[in-house]
Amino acid sequence: MEKTLMNLKKKYFDAQDKVKDLKRKWAEVRVTNRQNHFDIAVMSALTYFYKQYDMDFTLLGKYLGSDKINNNGFSVTMKPYINKAYVQKFISDNAYLDDEFLLGVALFYDQHNLFRGDGAREDNESLNTLLEELLDCNNLEKFSFLQGNANPGRILVDVASKMSLLNYTAYAINPDLMVVLQLRILLLQTIQQDMELGGVIQPKNIVENQLFDRILTMPLWRPSSKAMEYFPERTSLSKLDVPESKVADGEWHEILFNLSLLDRNGKMVTLITNSTLANNLSVKTRQALVENGYIESIIELPDRLLENTGIELYAVVLSYGNKGVKFLDASQAYTEQRRRKDIDVATVLEDLANPEICKFESIESIAREGYNLLPKRYTLKTNITDGVPLGEICNINRGLVISSKELDDFVTDVDTGVRYLYTKDADGDAVDYTQSPFIDVEKLKRKFTLLDNDTWLLGRTSPFRSNMLYVEGNDKLIANGNQFSITILPKYKNQYLLPYLALYFNSKAGREQIERFAVGQLIKSLSLKDLKTLQIPRVSIERQREVVNRIRMIETEIKTVKEQLKTLNRQKELIVEEEFNW
Repeated sequence: MEKTLMNLKKKYFDAQDKVKDLKRKWAEVRVTNRQNHFDIAVMSALTYFYKQYDMDFTLLGKYLGSDKINNNGFSVTMKPYINKAYVQKFISDNAYLDDEFLLGVALFYDQHNLFRGDGAREDNESLNTLLEELLDCNNLEKFSFLQGNANPGRILVDVASKMSLLNYTAYAINPDLMVVLQLRILLLQTIQQDMELGGVIQPKNIVENQLFDRILTMPLWRPSSKAMEYFPERTSLSKLDVPESKVADGEWHEILFNLSLLDRNGKMVTLITNSTLANNLSVKTRQALVENGYIESIIELPDRLLENTGIELYAVVLSYGNKGVKFLDASQAYTEQRRRKDIDVATVLEDLANPEICKFESIESIAREGYNLLPKRYTLKTNITDGVPLGEICNINRGLVISSKELDDFVTDVDTGVRYLYTKDADGDAVDYTQSPFIDVEKLKRKFTLLDNDTWLLGRTSPFRSNMLYVEGNDKLIANGNQFSITILPKYKNQYLLPYLALYFNSKAGREQIERFAVGQLIKSLSLKDLKTLQIPRVSIERQREVVNRIRMIETEIKTVKEQLKTLNRQKELIVEEEFNW
């Protein structure tokens, strides 16, 4: 079977002009008939089966609705679909195409806008390859495989071509993805007729107590109570002894559902997001997973793997009997492509086996970190052996959270003596608040911190800008909700210089500390609690003054050079204008 599929794949990629022509023809039909579902992979599969059933749509309809297909949703969708006049015309018009070409398109084409319920897709072949390798199927002669919400073709076809499946079962919440998966299963059975497949079914229809040797799932990446409706009630997961968060969380619910179907000697891989591994809502779930030994390893993947989203992804390998968790930061193991990144799979696998790079943490160690499971939390350990927590020596406040609509009501043209700092005001080399708007504090009617002394401003969200705010005269300011304002506590003023702390967190060592605690899916942020735990090196006040003074001298020189550059540019512009002012 592997040889057959490799041959089909090669012919498919060698016939890309022909594929584009078929895609163009189908696109015209879709536009004319206002049809948004199904791509040429589906149409090629239907055309292939149409030819196999004597070019008779009645026979094709009976086949698609036969007992052989354990998928009522598929039959209900496909039978009326192939009765549409424009569908039948397209299929019959293209029945002249040879079978190998039709099979190649049906098995290997993935439409760019095919998506799961959250808008993401898995069309990155390097990502699929890594997930297959993490499943560790190579040493198994035969195995049962459950695939949930995963790529509609690549992984299924690759796994089926290399290994003998005792049983292949898949579920797909997205109807279009379900159709593609089911058609590809049927096509694989035509190539290898003794292949035993469980079909594509709804999660609730998976046989109770049925276990699988290998499971691959990609849960919906947005917490959603609606997603949970597709899966069994929470009570069905009780045998895992893992409590779920009180807030409906479709992502963890789906993962736990899959884990409950894993054989004791099996292995499961899931692809999840940053916040799932670190948010406070699911800490009890993560604690139980770690303490019960269900998590084998967690790998931080490169960003921009998917063209239509910059979301950061993590591969989690689950199995039984683990005494701790292996953490690997593979965010830099990639090759740059035109619109996205590809994973350097060989490097990731090598690093995963290297204890100097992949950090094994005991259950006790993870407990000390509050069951935060982000790899950088463990791979970017601070080198400070004699440090002091930032929260011990500093007063730290989050800025005032005001919506844009509210801000319009509070901003005034009257000089109230209090300005509201925008994030952009701290983007340059120094904080410039001269253009910040005045705000009517009498209207605020909420708690806020007034800044009237030199303050260190740290951005709460990525890229975590860090800058000193030097307050002049009687100026008073309010930081915005995306900033932390930090000042030295009175009893430590003779031990620490605020500008020195700001310099430290602009250094590589300081940035790595911040990255350890950054949490979020699309936009990373720092919590006040984590910020207070960041370690500050104990350095003499004399050394701090020396470094700060040296930096200030350099900054003064930079300012002078910039002014000189401005003068030279003005002189250049003047010469050009005078020369051509006819």
